[in-house]
Amino acid sequence: MPMVLIADDDSAFRKQLRNVFDQDSGFDACIEARKGVEALAKTKRQSPDLVILDFSLPDMSGLQLAEELKAITPELPLFLLTTDYSVKLEKKALSSGITAVFSKLDDLATLIANARAVCGIE
Repeated sequence: MPMVLIADDDSAFRKQLRNVFDQDSGFDACIEARKGVEALAKTKRQSPDLVILDFSLPDMSGLQLAEELKAITPELPLFLLTTDYSVKLEKKALSSGITAVFSKLDDLATLIANARAVCGIE
């Protein structure tokens, strides 16, 4: 079963997202990272099937992290979460290798449905 890495410095949001993934979503495990450097190390060590990253991390932007993750694993699906969604940000994110952009203010069910789809979970 697929594994997801959640990279977000907000521990309450990480816990909320992890709980959603733990509720019969079809994912085997959730790995968490608070910073971009930690997400890079865990990606190299544990090879997640999907990375969900926050736009604003303490040590780098989500777009910078996406570029570094794509250099390690070009095929890795990446979802970007932001509280300040805009079409301009989405276009920039997609050109940086992000698979999809989601607002943290929206229902997380959409994110889970997309995660299941990109990881081939029926």
